[in-house]
Amino acid sequence: MLSVAAGVLFVIAFIPYIRSILRKETKPAKASWIIWASLDYLVFAGMLAEHTVNGQILGAVVGATTVIGLAIKFGTPGWTNLDKFCLGGAVLGIALWKVFGNPTFGIVTACTVAFLGSIPTFVSAWKDPSRENKLAWTIFWVSCVCAVIAIPHWTLADAAQPIAFFAIESTMMCILLIRPYIK
Repeated sequence: MLSVAAGVLFVIAFIPYIRSILRKETKPAKASWIIWASLDYLVFAGMLAEHTVNGQILGAVVGATTVIGLAIKFGTPGWTNLDKFCLGGAVLGIALWKVFGNPTFGIVTACTVAFLGSIPTFVSAWKDPSRENKLAWTIFWVSCVCAVIAIPHWTLADAAQPIAFFAIESTMMCILLIRPYIK
């Protein structure tokens, strides 16, 4: 039940996020969203192979795919060296899965790289927290809490994705809640 709630909440979180992009209130870091979407697909494939798919990863695949198009059109222009480094890390994660051929290894690698791929968004939010939608990130975070509680077995295949997403969303929440008060 919590896995389904996590998936539904994750999809719902994209609604205010997409709305704020279209209103030009949010400028998504395209590097992060391209990395997140490609890694979401990679994690989904690994979880499918391991029979550990949860609602949150399904919501992530659908939502991130939608945001990529919007990020390319409305997101932060250009590619920084940090963006390129993180995108290279995503490609490395895919290559490592191929080399080792182990879905669990692929899930863990993809989740690690997903966190690293979040760095451009963290940096952007740190510089200007108003570029991100607090409501959307809060709903993403609540989804992550549900997903972590819903972990059926504490194996890498089951737990890596919910924990990685929780770490990403928690970091973003800290930035969005604390940064406005730091001069």
